Amino acid sequence: MFLNPKHIPLICLLFVCSLFNAQTNNESHTVTINVPEVALLDIHTTSSLNINLSGATISEAGKAVAFHDSNNSIWINYSSIVGAETEPYREITAEISEGEIPNGLALYIKAQEDVSMGDGKMGNVEELKKLTHSPVTIIKKIGSAYTGVGVNKGHNIQYTLKQNELENHYSKLDFDQAGPLTITYTLSDN
Repeated sequence: MFLNPKHIPLICLLFVCSLFNAQTNNESHTVTINVPEVALLDIHTTSSLNINLSGATISEAGKAVAFHDSNNSIWINYSSIVGAETEPYREITAEISEGEIPNGLALYIKAQEDVSMGDGKMGNVEELKKLTHSPVTIIKKIGSAYTGVGVNKGHNIQYTLKQNELENHYSKLDFDQAGPLTITYTLSDN
């Protein structure tokens, strides 16, 4: 095949253009972004982690000792990053892990709403719950969120000691049963 001399400049132009098109002026690489799973819980107090609840002092014979004492010095702080598909929510439970509540009495717990010093999907608080040796949910549906650190941040916890609602509860009171309880909080996947 013979080339027509009129087409040689056009062929040379196409060859030069293809050389310029073969050059690249950009490169690429990948960046992997990792978001860590986080599930941390801490408690803080305005006074002491050792809380004392007791019956009211009486000074006149014939009166009953009233057991209606409360304490709200505990604050729960948490940091949480969840997985929308695998672990979309977390919850906080509380339970008596050591000790026994004296007969005739009941200990209740209630978490207050988050005080808005952090950010994210804060948990929803549950109604007043009776503490037992089994976990009870006090805050549920925690998403990716953080409360802030320390007292006056997160959820305030209120303990309330009451007389048991069972019949003859007063006759079951026994001062030898008085003693410490250990309350354990757990932040877990829901």
